[in-house]
Amino acid sequence: MVEEQLIVPTYSSGWASASIAAHRGLALPFQIAGEVRRRFLCLGSASVDMLEIGREKLIGPIATRLFGPLPPPQRGPARAVWSPAELARLDADLVITEVHRWMAPRFQRAGWLLIPGGVRWCGDLATVPPTQPCQSLRDDLRKVRNNGFTIEHTSARSDWEEFYTRMVRPQALARHGDGAWMPSSRLRRHLEKAGILHLVSLAGARVAGTCSIGHGDVIWFPVSGVREGDRSLMQRGAGIAALALALGWARSQGYRQIDLGRTSPFVNDGIHRFKRKWGLLPVPDPLAHLMAVLVRSARAREAFSREPVMVESGRALGVYAGHDL
Repeated sequence: MVEEQLIVPTYSSGWASASIAAHRGLALPFQIAGEVRRRFLCLGSASVDMLEIGREKLIGPIATRLFGPLPPPQRGPARAVWSPAELARLDADLVITEVHRWMAPRFQRAGWLLIPGGVRWCGDLATVPPTQPCQSLRDDLRKVRNNGFTIEHTSARSDWEEFYTRMVRPQALARHGDGAWMPSSRLRRHLEKAGILHLVSLAGARVAGTCSIGHGDVIWFPVSGVREGDRSLMQRGAGIAALALALGWARSQGYRQIDLGRTSPFVNDGIHRFKRKWGLLPVPDPLAHLMAVLVRSARAREAFSREPVMVESGRALGVYAGHDL
């Protein structure tokens, strides 16, 4: 709930630096030390000894993506998380520790990977979508043209309620199930106060929508949805229409840059492919938590070769696929 209060000022206001500093200051007490968990993972006839340090809710999604369902851990006493040299003495094939951003540079200098909890996708509106789109995107845009979608721009309270209850929530549940993230009522109020709603209709019925918040020459699209999460509407291009038509409106308003929000750091994520084909590029997310990772065995490297992941290096991102960057 505290982090959510910092989202809007970080991504769409002149208070970004202050919000980021507040986020890091508030995170520090939780990231000075962390609980230790050891798991022995079976990979066919081989095994991987994985050591985790820090909050399970942050490390778990990364470990699960690499290895599948995790066995129960052996728990140990908390350890300080500020010295990469001390933690490097721990015996394990793979060490994953939650690390504060102020400590992260020393871990990187010591050879650890820095895996963020998420990455953002941004681009230049002059090249989003590309002037020469791939075949998949050409097909998507053709659906938008052929089906005759229309768009309206509104800020009415009743329209926001329809957007959340009929589009955002159903699609999130259809895509992610019980693990779906939903904006809290507090965040919803912030978005409504600062944003504009873009609702797409087909044959006179509203079928999809997205919302935007602009600051300077940057426009951010934080939330979108398709009515009732209906797959047939998605196949007809309703979700694509919401993005394509809202981008056209953004260009007409003089915006030059787009921020299309956050995804997981894993390269094989289908949403990565979707955003790349629109001409967007991944960039570090200043509010994403970091995991410092030390890979020590061929078995652990093999997991990353199957599931390549983006890693932070200062203000840039690279890809780790089980071999040197």
